Amino acid sequence: MARRLGRRIAFFSTTGFVNWETRDTTDLDYTPFPLLTRDNAENDFQFSQEVRFASADTAPFQLGANTRLRWQAGASFFTQAYEQDAVNTYAAGLVAPFSVSQHTPRSALDDLGLGLFGQGTLTFGEQFDLVAGARFDYEDKSAKLENLFDSPFFPSSVVEADDSFSNVSPQVALAYRIQPDKSVYASVARGYKAGGFNPASPVGNESYGEERAWHVEGGAKTLFAGDRMSANAAVFYIDWDDLQLFTPNPAVPTQFYISNVGGATSKGVEFELNARPAPGFDLFTTVGYTQARFGSGSVSSGINVEGNKLPSTPEYTFSAGLQYSRDVGPATIVGRADAVFYGAFEYDDANTLGQDAYSLVNLRLGLTGRFLIGEVMLRNAFDTRYIPLAFFYPNFAPSGFVGEMGAPRTLTVSAGIRF
Repeated sequence: MARRLGRRIAFFSTTGFVNWETRDTTDLDYTPFPLLTRDNAENDFQFSQEVRFASADTAPFQLGANTRLRWQAGASFFTQAYEQDAVNTYAAGLVAPFSVSQHTPRSALDDLGLGLFGQGTLTFGEQFDLVAGARFDYEDKSAKLENLFDSPFFPSSVVEADDSFSNVSPQVALAYRIQPDKSVYASVARGYKAGGFNPASPVGNESYGEERAWHVEGGAKTLFAGDRMSANAAVFYIDWDDLQLFTPNPAVPTQFYISNVGGATSKGVEFELNARPAPGFDLFTTVGYTQARFGSGSVSSGINVEGNKLPSTPEYTFSAGLQYSRDVGPATIVGRADAVFYGAFEYDDANTLGQDAYSLVNLRLGLTGRFLIGEVMLRNAFDTRYIPLAFFYPNFAPSGFVGEMGAPRTLTVSAGIRF
């Protein structure tokens, strides 16, 4: 990242790239015998570049005696090349008298995107802000998708396709400072995800369309008791069209593809309270409630999911904790304890199975000196057993799902030297 802060204009440039490869072999039948195994190899390269110009913090444009303008504008570019070759090997007698290997998928996806954005903030006096902005996105995608067997007795398929997507997303926000330490705000914004191609999917589902959403939010932020306490509250509403959702592939266990399932809404409230009753002693808590449901006419994998809960969305979350820090000579000791409570949620869009409510407690003790640092962390202190993620996996698992256990009680000790 590079930046230059001028008297009137600030410039920022951010460059990034990611290059990764992975290969894994998995036993898919969950028996002592190698009936069905999967050998998966993937590699991906991503490059991104963003440049942004903005008015300097200390030099907004003065449009009148009591009106100021702050602005920013910029452009972003990214490209991605992804390849995957996943081979499922069926033992002799499972689907044929002989062993059969299936490439599902062998795919190559290429993606190129461009974004242009701008935003302006008008400040009237010392109390009122009006924010307006927009973003233009363009993406061009191409794919070669192969599903083939190493035996001529089984059918194979090859799909080559390309498509492009574009969108303009506006945003408007208002903020009013009732007092210097108390304010209210409201915002409306249009969200967007481009369509694309699935590396592997059932026939006819090789591509998926764009997703759009309206986000509406309002709230209040306050400081009181000499800035030793803060209380914030927010309400939100999200309305999706053509929601993109990961859907299980009925032909290949543990494999998912993206599908547009229809409309959905999410609405809720959030509260946050922080306090410092004494020097070095902090208390904090956050409460959130969310109601997320599929909309009228939503269909996933041929099943009507209208009114069902969105997967992996707990109806409530609650966190609370305390932290105490104290200087001891040239060093600082910090102790922290926090607990997080999660409401029940569903694993899949059909709401077939879900995780009950659970809680996690974490403890931390740290020491920071002039040259030495050290920390002891105990995560999931009471060794709660929970399954945050589970996949639809019929015929093999008795429940019809295969899940990934949450991390057990874990003790971490770290130490370092700083210069």
